Amino acid sequence: MAQRLTPSTEPDLTAKAAVSPASGLTFRHVFVILAALTVVRLIGLWLSQADLYVDEAQYWAWSRELAFGYFSKPPLLAWIIAGSDLVCGSGEACVRASSPVLYFATSLVTYAVARALYDERTACWTALLLALATGVSFSSRIISTDVPLLLFWAIALLAFVKLMRGPSWGWALALGLALGFGLLAKYAMVYFVLCAVCAAWFDRDARAVVSRPQTWVALPVALAILAPNLWWVVSNGFVTFRHTGGNITGSGFQFHPFGPVAFLASQFILPGPLVYAAFLALVARAVREHIAQPDKVMLAFAVPPLALIAALGFARNPNANWAAMAVIAMVVVVTALWVRGGEWRWIKVSIAIGLAVQALMIAGDAFAYRISIPGLGHNADLYHRTLGWRELGVKTAALARAAQAKTVTSEPRAEVASLIYYLRDDPVQVLSWSQSKEPADHFDLTRALTDKAPQPVLYIGACAKPGRLKQFYGEVTPLGEFTTTAGPHTTRRYYAFKMAQPKRPIAPLGPCR
Repeated sequence: MAQRLTPSTEPDLTAKAAVSPASGLTFRHVFVILAALTVVRLIGLWLSQADLYVDEAQYWAWSRELAFGYFSKPPLLAWIIAGSDLVCGSGEACVRASSPVLYFATSLVTYAVARALYDERTACWTALLLALATGVSFSSRIISTDVPLLLFWAIALLAFVKLMRGPSWGWALALGLALGFGLLAKYAMVYFVLCAVCAAWFDRDARAVVSRPQTWVALPVALAILAPNLWWVVSNGFVTFRHTGGNITGSGFQFHPFGPVAFLASQFILPGPLVYAAFLALVARAVREHIAQPDKVMLAFAVPPLALIAALGFARNPNANWAAMAVIAMVVVVTALWVRGGEWRWIKVSIAIGLAVQALMIAGDAFAYRISIPGLGHNADLYHRTLGWRELGVKTAALARAAQAKTVTSEPRAEVASLIYYLRDDPVQVLSWSQSKEPADHFDLTRALTDKAPQPVLYIGACAKPGRLKQFYGEVTPLGEFTTTAGPHTTRRYYAFKMAQPKRPIAPLGPCR
């Protein structure tokens, strides 16, 4: 029969684990290690040559116009970036600085989850394995919605585990706050409710949590926090929900027989290959035999999002990070499994892999313009998606000054977002020339080019044909072409035009011909 935990009991450890020299690790050691790792990551951000990627530049642009919602995401990340801007400014390192800090907090909260379910030793190694998970080492160098999502998922999981011990108004309130702010980070937080229901299906203590009327205070608290965002979404024609639905359906459902396998294989990247392999082995074992109660609960908070998104793989190719929140429970349960079995070699190797990946990431960022791997075709320059944007801003600013332009415009979201960020200190406004009749991104929604835009207007694009522009402006003057460097072998080519005397309302330019 599976062992049940009370506040005074912990799962038995094998003799092999008890005599391990690793048993001397304490929370104080872990805190110092995590703090040092966070400092190293922050230093790495200041050494990085990588420009802001399009999504990062977009999030920064949102942080200049604080709102309760945005075209494609809830608002929390923009608020966080606005806060970090007050501390250290708008440089690339500062925009990304909250990421390693939030992961520091997430690792500490995950320590508390493992401590509540298992013991001190398991908790210490869980915190370290999570902090050095390969996906976390990668994600700590960028700013994305997954970063605050994982923090609030961990807090919600801690509150749920505490409520399994017995009723508590404080932990019910904490659960509601975590759910609410998690939803403001990313709507994927809704998977937590599904995981809680699954845990209740398989475990008596979890069932008591979801059936206890006191716990239900969490839902109205979460909804109260989310309400302003829902109002923004409704007021803007459900644009965020339509965009999210479009991400799921893509260009239409097409059958991909190996899609689920590809998605599940991609998960080796997130927690680390050994952790994920051990997790899959535990899932297979749980199908055949009884497992310990805390292990069962952790599986309930990892398997459902993985299974649902893997099933979606039959219809389209989901991104590996769509089930990132499963990493928390995954690392907790695998660490507990290894500690119970005295499998210190797997823990040590996993940490060594994490340290190596972290070192490679920091070194790669510092020498981004030199990194290229022959044989990968157009992906040989590994950093090609995050380089060249600053140079685009510098060259566009010079052209705008020479042309005395008051407005700069471009079409693709990548160029618009990058120009907004890298022209942030220039006296020109950057507007989006919409590529479709319906807004395709937040810039189309809030800063679309119109025929009332201050002139002259500087157009920057990849099309050399001035005829497209002459449909809308009576005066179109070519200013030449230029390139930007996105790696040792990668460049982007742009054409610049000075425009004035609008002839009719602005509409999509259409294809380059």
